[in-house]
Amino acid sequence: MKNKKYTIYIIEMVAGVLINMLAFSGTVSDPSVLTGIGSGILVVGLVQLLRTMRIERDPELKKRVETASKDERYAFISMKAKEAAFAIYLIIAAVICMACLILGYEREGMTAAVSICLLVILYTIMFRILAKKY
Repeated sequence: MKNKKYTIYIIEMVAGVLINMLAFSGTVSDPSVLTGIGSGILVVGLVQLLRTMRIERDPELKKRVETASKDERYAFISMKAKEAAFAIYLIIAAVICMACLILGYEREGMTAAVSICLLVILYTIMFRILAKKY
């Protein structure tokens, strides 16, 4: 199991490096977005790898993390945080969508609208899958 976690984080780091290389290769006209995405993926993979290595080395910390991950209170808090983030994102994206459409930025407004639709569709699909599972 430990090696599988390490492999996933290393793959994330490699993906981040590859995206950064693509950004700096000159194949895209504006590399700033790809640079941000690549750097973000690289840093997340690195931080997760270091976090996992630290937990694996410290038995007391490992026990605390395992206990916390099985605690119902943390699961409930996590679920509530996801619900709040979902609702807040929908409201923000809807406001941005309407503002962009009113101000004449149709492409940006439609992008926000599509992100709302995609999120709601993903929620519906996951709800159906989990309803059948549980």
